[in-house]
Amino acid sequence: MGGSIREWLVALLVVAAVVFGIYWFAVRDAAKPEVPPPVSEKPVEAAPKVDLEEPEEPVLPPVPEPAEPVEPPRTLPALNDSDKEARDDIISLSADGALAKWIVPDEVVRKWVALVNTASKGELMPKNRPFTNLEGPITVKDLETRSDGAKVYILSQENYQRYDQAVRLFAMVDSDQAVKLYQFWYPRLKQAYGELGLKNKNFHAAVMAAIDQALAAPEIDGPIKLVRPTVYYKFADEKLEKMPGLHKLMIRIGPDNAARVKEKLKELKAKLQQLPTN
Repeated sequence: MGGSIREWLVALLVVAAVVFGIYWFAVRDAAKPEVPPPVSEKPVEAAPKVDLEEPEEPVLPPVPEPAEPVEPPRTLPALNDSDKEARDDIISLSADGALAKWIVPDEVVRKWVALVNTASKGELMPKNRPFTNLEGPITVKDLETRSDGAKVYILSQENYQRYDQAVRLFAMVDSDQAVKLYQFWYPRLKQAYGELGLKNKNFHAAVMAAIDQALAAPEIDGPIKLVRPTVYYKFADEKLEKMPGLHKLMIRIGPDNAARVKEKLKELKAKLQQLPTN
């Protein structure tokens, strides 16, 4: 009986040890982190982050959008069909179209070319001018009677004032716009210049020479004396009378007007000299 009891106790202890061992290993394994299965060595790209919120629209400064061209690019008219456009362009150089009363409507390009050609030699065109003549006769004042009985006159201030409006309009011309129009019309100006049959076909050189002629007009101090041997007045000073016609015109318009014209011509000349050349 005693032996049976001992065997029973030993068996009981073995069962208890087995049970305890199973429990201990189960608790230990549950506490361990789960080992992930082996993966490939090739890195897996992370999925792109998706922003579920709507993106904000940027605040842009107000900028006008480019407008579509209203008209097609302007084309240069043929010389024989150029009168209206050429005259309109010249008139556009003055405020409120004030030049309209001065610019003739026919053969505009050819007449301006002829004027430049004549002025390049220091002379004036007696007729077929591209602008209307100044209204009214020359105004003078009696000064004295010479020993030979000839009367001597002087140009009056009123005569100088006859040119004030024309000179003012010329001085107010937009020089930059004038040069742009000159560039635009130059092929037709050159064509009309070629029609004159001159050996020198460089119209631009003629323009610069005409400007230089006007700038070379002398400045006269004191009253301008005149005589009238026939219908027309002449300078009493023979040196003045022998000067080119353009120089005499610069004297007749008066010193103040001549100074304004020369100032404007210098400005135009400087801009013309900056034009690109072939």
